[in-house]
Amino acid sequence: MFCCLFCIVGSCADPDVEVHKAVGDSLELIADYPKKDLEVQWKYNLIIFAEYQNSNLQKVKSESFNGRLKMNKDNISVTVTDLKLQDSGRFSIVAVGKSEQYDTKVFVLHVHEVKIEYSHFWLQSKNICMFHLRCLASGDPNPSYSWISHQTRGSHLNISLGLAENAILNCTANNTVSIKYTTETVVCTEKSDSSTTSGIVLQSNIEFLKFSTD
Repeated sequence: MFCCLFCIVGSCADPDVEVHKAVGDSLELIADYPKKDLEVQWKYNLIIFAEYQNSNLQKVKSESFNGRLKMNKDNISVTVTDLKLQDSGRFSIVAVGKSEQYDTKVFVLHVHEVKIEYSHFWLQSKNICMFHLRCLASGDPNPSYSWISHQTRGSHLNISLGLAENAILNCTANNTVSIKYTTETVVCTEKSDSSTTSGIVLQSNIEFLKFSTD
């Protein structure tokens, strides 16, 4: 049946579904079709990575998602775990019954990451730390940025702290489909005038708020 019916994939398909996820999230792809005599292929950018046939759900030899696939035979689903930026792409579920091909389900996945890069130096003459921070959103087309705690717009933020003082910083990145944020605490530690410390903080909290298109 695979050879005679799956060859016409694309002739019948539901509208594409846009899916937005954060780095580290999971994507569950459920074959929501009548189970009797069901055969299914899961594809990523047209490459088959899982199949369901004769009531058996199995991975297909592929370099995609090594060690990150979970199979659930009960609801006939495949879950890609620990999503990465490079997982963004086109997923499809192609299914046939005994004598018919069902509508193909297509999911266009966008994986996002928000991070804060920062550096600081110790200004001995004033006994303060000067921090320069930059908020970055990967996987977003033309995002806009704001810093909630300092009511500042733009990807860059400059602050000063006294010795041993700390600040909780919250950067928000948004575009037309979602809002994401990340939070980080920075602490002032004494450094020489010429030294600079820097770090990259991956998202500790990311939240997606879908905008209605109605």
